[in-house]
Amino acid sequence: MNGENPTGAEVAAFFDRYSAAFAAYDAAALTALFDRPLTVLTAAHPLTHADDAAVRHYVEAMFATYHGIGLAWPVPAAVWAWPCGPDLARAEVLWLLRSEDRAEIMRFSTSYVLRRDAAAGWKLAVVIAYEEPGKLPGSQE
Repeated sequence: MNGENPTGAEVAAFFDRYSAAFAAYDAAALTALFDRPLTVLTAAHPLTHADDAAVRHYVEAMFATYHGIGLAWPVPAAVWAWPCGPDLARAEVLWLLRSEDRAEIMRFSTSYVLRRDAAAGWKLAVVIAYEEPGKLPGSQE
């Protein structure tokens, strides 16, 4: 992202932190990056995770799903972000999922809405999982 879009640079840095927390399977660190409530939209139905316990459960279920396919390193290969006012941003991320030996497992795009918290910075408020709904924890509920 270039200097003309500081929100874009901030959001790209946010997804680097997200990737590092996910690669470490650090539930506390990843959970801290989500807003409350968190809304996850799939073609099947929206899911709302209203509190810390619900978001933590969502994160742990994601970890179980991705650990099961051998994910060791989720790479935000490309991040496009647009400000939507001073404290909201929309982002599109092309994820490249790699195994421990760095082999590609899969790639897909996900859209996000982020909200800037005055104390904590950017948080994921909405996740739009349209390319991999079958792998999203809870999507089959």
